[in-house]
Amino acid sequence: MSLEILCIGQLVTDIIATNIDYTHLGEDTKRADEITVKNGGDCMNVAIDLAKLGCKVGFSGKVGNDGFGEFLRSEFDKLQIDTRGLRVSDDVSTSSVIVLVNGQGQRIFLYYGGANDSLCVEDIDFSVMDEYRHVHIGGTFLLPRLDGEGSKEIFAAAKKRGLTTSMDVTWDTTGRWLSVIEPCLPYLDLFMPSKAEAELITGCAEPQQIAAFLRARGVGVAVIKLGEKGAYVESKDLRFHQPAFAVDVVDTTGAGDSFVAGFLSQYVMGRPLRECARFAAGTAAHCIGRLGATSGIPDAGAVFDFIKSSDGLE
Repeated sequence: MSLEILCIGQLVTDIIATNIDYTHLGEDTKRADEITVKNGGDCMNVAIDLAKLGCKVGFSGKVGNDGFGEFLRSEFDKLQIDTRGLRVSDDVSTSSVIVLVNGQGQRIFLYYGGANDSLCVEDIDFSVMDEYRHVHIGGTFLLPRLDGEGSKEIFAAAKKRGLTTSMDVTWDTTGRWLSVIEPCLPYLDLFMPSKAEAELITGCAEPQQIAAFLRARGVGVAVIKLGEKGAYVESKDLRFHQPAFAVDVVDTTGAGDSFVAGFLSQYVMGRPLRECARFAAGTAAHCIGRLGATSGIPDAGAVFDFIKSSDGLE
């Protein structure tokens, strides 16, 4: 197989406004330091980051036949990402997000689902998988027609082909959590939620409890992202905490996605889990140092150099 990771799921156009510390609808006008347009969406962020890190990547998802869709396709083209599985529809608009970022790099998303809301298993060309080693689904809980049984069908097809699998989720605005993703868990080699998401999925508070819950339901390796505290990783034979690197924060948008990409980039090469997690932390450290979900991601060599030269993990 010549290709490595096929990413399936959410992609959006991010419209980012910076230095927005407070606003309310009663104000007529409020200044932003900067307003920029970037690619975004959990799954697209992972795909872009993987390509920047040197992986051979493909993407399956859906955009509208509109300006935002054209912009996102051009971002894929810049990095030579395989888009044979990307559907362009005349019936829906490309998903978009307004991102308000405060002076501390924290942010809130105003999300329009658009084409992501209509993406379904019938849009996925399963034959594309035949050229890949790994399938990743990202943006779960914001893919209403793909979530649950549709994603399970994709993972089952991937496992039948001998591929490894992973899933990352976003915030479930419907509050269903576990009931949506439970059918997928037995098919996952890696499950990579944030701690806040994992607590609501499992009903458990501690990373060790969360991991035990997930692994009991079939997950091979549980990777619980802990934000500024790093990540907790647990498999059948190994459990450990990976601290985050201490760096100045500009924008946390895409931090979790960059961690996922860093981890997967090493995982598909057969690296030990500790090395995967350390590289993931180094990748995330680059992400939060720049504005935008993927702008700060360098090539893999730069991440390795950063890790080697670091004074240590926080």
